[in-house]
Amino acid sequence: MAGAWEVIDSIDRVDAEEWNRVVALSGGSVFHTHEWLRSYETAPPAPLFAVRHLLWRRDGELRAVAPMYEVAEDPHYTGYGPDYGFDHPILHTRMLVGHSWYSYFNGICSLDPAPVVAPGLVATMGEVAESLDTPLYGFPGVPEGDALGPELAARGFTPMYTEAASGVDFAGTAEAHIARLRPKVRREFGRLVRRSESLGTRVEFAADPDHLNRFAKLVEDVCARHGVPSINPPESLRSIFEHLRDHVHFTTVWKDDRLLGGFVLLHHESTLYAWIAGLDYEHHKEYGTYHVLYAHTLRLAERLGVRRIEMGRSMYGFKVRMGFHPRLLVSWFRSGTERGRELLADGSAVLSAAVRTRERIAEAYLADKAAPPAEFVGAPRFRAEAGLCM
Repeated sequence: MAGAWEVIDSIDRVDAEEWNRVVALSGGSVFHTHEWLRSYETAPPAPLFAVRHLLWRRDGELRAVAPMYEVAEDPHYTGYGPDYGFDHPILHTRMLVGHSWYSYFNGICSLDPAPVVAPGLVATMGEVAESLDTPLYGFPGVPEGDALGPELAARGFTPMYTEAASGVDFAGTAEAHIARLRPKVRREFGRLVRRSESLGTRVEFAADPDHLNRFAKLVEDVCARHGVPSINPPESLRSIFEHLRDHVHFTTVWKDDRLLGGFVLLHHESTLYAWIAGLDYEHHKEYGTYHVLYAHTLRLAERLGVRRIEMGRSMYGFKVRMGFHPRLLVSWFRSGTERGRELLADGSAVLSAAVRTRERIAEAYLADKAAPPAEFVGAPRFRAEAGLCM
């Protein structure tokens, strides 16, 4: 393989402490950790065709890690079609992706600068894609400001603005976060939470098997409602709770014996990730379920002493009102075969025209009576014309 990159076919082939050191020192997310990847590989929520993690060593020391999987039928990618009213083969094709589809944002974790590691990373990834005969390879959902972006643009990867992840630097207490909201939003938030409590709802934190099974059914209902493949079956959730253990927090809202909704939250370093939600759509407005879950997320963040909360993708209007700010994600892809070249050339144009993430976020700010940040109304930083080469 090119450069000093090593390729392994399981996260178990690298020492967890060594891997997590790079993740922590480079500012990686919970989704980069050895525990998350082991959980993902043990009980994948969707078919996993191949595991190919890339490791960069310098003078024997592990300096960069790049988790990679060959997958298809990503719930985020396939969800764009129903969400924006279009379809295209690029939404369903087999891909070698630089991380898991189920993380908020992707990319590599590196203690060396991106220009140092990018040449060998790209060359090795291309060789892996060729060995797997994969049509497309790349990095879905890299934050727009990540240093890897310009390096990928310079090496012929095609950028597509497909989604955003919302988060906030936490004010330190739930009360301080709520105080930052617009007065009308703040009053309505408090009213709905108090009303839910007065109607006899209760909040629980136990992760017993019955709760997980019932929560998985709510997640399945949410996916069906949005026209995307069902994700996170019970066995996948159980694997997450088993491998991440103290990093996982499970919050559920109940009315008598009826599960109204829940959040799975992941705590890593100084960040709390509200990762996956399930909701009983028949009753959630009546009981203000989502507002109750947000209230308890803020209380958990205060209790854990975190400095940042990440709330994930989509639902930009609600999240902007609740004080969370979207960060644009860029999907970077390159073709590994002639078929991939055709898919990417046509698919990138279709996706760029159909997916209105930036416009939706701008509309969310305007609805909250705020001026949209420049990145959502100006020209995108990266253009699809950057390159369509193999």
